[in-house]
Amino acid sequence: MRRALLELVALLATANFTALSGQVSPEPTISGEHIALVGGTVINPADGKITRNATVFIVNGRITDIAANMVMKFGGRSINCVGKFILPGYIDTHVHFFQSADLFTRPDGADFNSVRPYKDEVAWIKSHLDDVFARYIRSGITSVVDVGGPMWNFEVRKTANATAKAPRVAVAGPLISSVSREKLDLGDPPIVKIDTPHQAREFVRKLAEQKPDLVKSWYIVDKDHPVDAFRPIARATIEESHAHKIRVAVHATELETARAAVEEGADVLVHSVIDKPVDDAFVKLLKDRHIILCPTLVVFERYGRT
Repeated sequence: MRRALLELVALLATANFTALSGQVSPEPTISGEHIALVGGTVINPADGKITRNATVFIVNGRITDIAANMVMKFGGRSINCVGKFILPGYIDTHVHFFQSADLFTRPDGADFNSVRPYKDEVAWIKSHLDDVFARYIRSGITSVVDVGGPMWNFEVRKTANATAKAPRVAVAGPLISSVSREKLDLGDPPIVKIDTPHQAREFVRKLAEQKPDLVKSWYIVDKDHPVDAFRPIARATIEESHAHKIRVAVHATELETARAAVEEGADVLVHSVIDKPVDDAFVKLLKDRHIILCPTLVVFERYGRT
């Protein structure tokens, strides 16, 4: 109820916008405690409809109806939304709270420790989480998915989901990886190299104790780490995660690693394939398996520019 009201009053989002998928009702029936957002322009991405001077009714934190006119009198709290827009909150499906997006946040890729020590960068990130949460809300983003980071990710989720001015947060823990990234290890590494299927299962069981929303696998390949070498570990990771009823997200940016990940049972691909055009068989595989794909194309472009 707390977050739903915050989002609605901010006119950025709602906790539930399913009522928009139906027909706009000119005379809604309201019962119980309710709030009305009066006079705003409702934008429904589901069907592309725009309803001006609408009234949105909320009962117990959920949208129950939308009227195609301004309803001025009813028993409840009215919020004047004339001149404003009402639309669902955006969902950012690929974030990392342990990364600040500045030049000092990934010393494994570009090491600027001589300018700003990585430990100072991480300390700054932790001390500014409230501001990060608030920025999401101000941008209309009301839910985010952190697809992998240190074990303190779970504290971020706990804090965010108990904070009024914050998005809903889902998290994965440390990435189960085919390669190591020692420069990111400050005692609570965001990326953990796993060498055997047994290690993978043990690590998934450790993660499961924190009740992650996802388990993340970092399927990195190069001349020393071919596709097939990590596949048994990917399989064990996915099998163990599914045994704990946890979905698995995979970083796999080559066509064959992405194909292998999906064939082994991955639920989410957190990037697009970038090494070659995808083939029809791959597209069909994703469609048949109902795979969620987060393209992150703009991120790749910005990395290149930086």
